[in-house]
Amino acid sequence: MIYIVGTPIGNLKDITLRVKEVLEEVQIVLAEDTRVAKKLLDALNIKKEIIRFDEHAGEDKFKLVEELIKENDLAFVSDAGTPNISDPGFKLVERFKDQVEIIPIPGVSALTTLASVADIPMDKFTFMGFPPAKKKRKKFFEEVFNSKFPVIIYESPYRIKRTLKDLMEFEDYECIIGRELTKKFETIYYGKISEIKVEEKGEFVLIIKR
Repeated sequence: MIYIVGTPIGNLKDITLRVKEVLEEVQIVLAEDTRVAKKLLDALNIKKEIIRFDEHAGEDKFKLVEELIKENDLAFVSDAGTPNISDPGFKLVERFKDQVEIIPIPGVSALTTLASVADIPMDKFTFMGFPPAKKKRKKFFEEVFNSKFPVIIYESPYRIKRTLKDLMEFEDYECIIGRELTKKFETIYYGKISEIKVEEKGEFVLIIKR
């Protein structure tokens, strides 16, 4: 089996009993970053072989996994949160879904974490991940502007100010912005972009009201 495992986005106490159980039971852990995965496993007092498997995994890595699944159960973890939500994961599922059982192990997602404290209905929304760093940025923000539903995007501390400026070129949106969710310096902002003064530290999640 291959377990697709959601892990905490910051606060380790958000780990679920089932996630811990699966990580203890599998023989091998595939990880977006082996260093990050080792810190998680060490914190849980779990010793496992960890193999890097990221978005750039080549055919040699797929062949390795193909050999491993013949005799082992595997777990896949991204750096933080739920795989496939702006994280690696789909290529692994795409390649092996017809060979072994793929089992989702639910966990934390920054997307749902911020949506849970939105001051608007979130029964319908559009998730667009990270804005492009260079090409197609204008088209990306046009899609935000044209959306009929609230839009959720992710952003890094290095581009948050630029992204807010680009959004402002279309509209002074009402937003909910989450910074460092579940971590020590977690901050949640509500208001118009022009009114919100964000600190350029940590990872960001934005809900743009439509």
